[in-house]
Amino acid sequence: MRVIAGKAKGHKIVSQKNLGARPTTSRVRSSLFSILESSGLYGKRVIDLYAGTGTLGIEALSRGASWVDFVESNAKRCGLLRRSLANMGFATQSKVHCMKVEKALKSIDNSYDIILMDPPYSLGPIHDILNAVSLIAKPGAILAAGHSKRHGLEDEYQGFKLIKESRQGDTICSIYREDQFIENRTIPR
Repeated sequence: MRVIAGKAKGHKIVSQKNLGARPTTSRVRSSLFSILESSGLYGKRVIDLYAGTGTLGIEALSRGASWVDFVESNAKRCGLLRRSLANMGFATQSKVHCMKVEKALKSIDNSYDIILMDPPYSLGPIHDILNAVSLIAKPGAILAAGHSKRHGLEDEYQGFKLIKESRQGDTICSIYREDQFIENRTIPR
């Protein structure tokens, strides 16, 4: 896997085959980032949930994001991700949080312009997580969720409305925008 555009274009993203990560393919990343760049990526605060090897967050940094928080629960993948970030000179613009996404959403105290997530397909539908991301979103934030075509997502989640879908093989990337006029930012029980 290599970074496909921006200042780190062509740099290799460190990974290992036996760690079970399914990195987001170049084709899917290219499609996703053409959508994100049309909304503006430069200077944005980004979080990469279910980061794995960090392909989405690293691509965001390469294309001008000012900061990326990476959330990954596997300690070995966290180490590889830190190595990739250091090799590309992004260590001072990022932080790797080695914890489960559910815990991160409750403990990370930041607001993000862009929320990226491409969870393992084995998790199945991730509706609870999609409802919870409103807690860390700035008004007008973009949420990009990669998922299998077998696991459809809703048109709306707590504070987010679907604005676009992009299909690449078995992968669908659903793009949502936070509704700036929603005042209640609590997770429904």
